Amino acid sequence: MYDPSIGQESLTTVDVLGVLVGHILFGVGATLFIDWSWIPLSPQQKESGRSLKEIKKSWGWDEPVDNKIESLNNENKNSITRNNN
Repeated sequence: MYDPSIGQESLTTVDVLGVLVGHILFGVGATLFIDWSWIPLSPQQKESGRSLKEIKKSWGWDEPVDNKIESLNNENKNSITRNNN
């Protein structure tokens, strides 16, 4: 973008895209990694959608690491026995 006060381009397309991508990444990170449970919600708002805890649980983010490793080991054992048969 041309800035007439300095007589040259002050912002390039790369600058603008970098700012936009940075804002999007920050928004996604803030949504997923910050605990938003401190915001008071009405009963209607609570019933209208899933909570962030429910979403993280459905993605498997709240499971302890040991449980994930154990479930992966069980899946690997099951796939090995299926391949041998």
